[in-house]
Amino acid sequence: MLVFSLRACALALALLPALGTTDARAQAPDPGCWGIRPGDETLEAATIGPAAARVFFRARPQAAAETQRAFLMPGDVVVVSRRQGGFACASYLNDRRRLTTGWLPAAALQPLAPPGTAPLEAWQASWYGAQAYEQEIDISAEGSALRIGGSASWGSDDPARVERGGVNIGSLEAEARPSGARLGFSSDGGERTRPYDEGGPDSCRVRMLLLGPYLVVQDNLRCGGMNVTFSGVYRRATPG
Repeated sequence: MLVFSLRACALALALLPALGTTDARAQAPDPGCWGIRPGDETLEAATIGPAAARVFFRARPQAAAETQRAFLMPGDVVVVSRRQGGFACASYLNDRRRLTTGWLPAAALQPLAPPGTAPLEAWQASWYGAQAYEQEIDISAEGSALRIGGSASWGSDDPARVERGGVNIGSLEAEARPSGARLGFSSDGGERTRPYDEGGPDSCRVRMLLLGPYLVVQDNLRCGGMNVTFSGVYRRATPG
């Protein structure tokens, strides 16, 4: 029995460093940058400054991290969703609806003025998001409120999934009043739209923000089928 107890104690002591390491890793900052997430609270617009002709995205927030092929040029505008060390998690949507996300050196960015008041006209447009998710949102004025309709999908860029009918879809249908450059609502699929904070755990809950040239959207992944999301950055559709 004494031998068993000593072995048990030795095993417990051997596990302590490993357990401590696991806990430290669990609390470490997330090095991934996947664009706009539901829990992102600090969103800001920034432009690429004139110091460098090209600023490359990185997969990790480290100076030694390998750069990606995608790059931005002075004057390009991004949405920053969080910062880590000397890097910013940025989202950029080009005119061809291609979304690029990754870490950019914070020193290369020039913050734009935070959003203030915005008239209803600033919201009214057909907005397009990432083509991969077929994200589209139409906003029009109805009195002092805004009528919002939208659609998105997941899996439409996978030919095999399309062939077997495995594409998931989602939709938005709401009427809400913005507060300046911010807007929030919740819906259960009926005609009545409720304030964002009144939505239940299974309600579709959406927050929107006008930021620079973008409409930034955050949802709770309850606005459609599995993996369907409206979260992301949107640009105004240009005529023609």
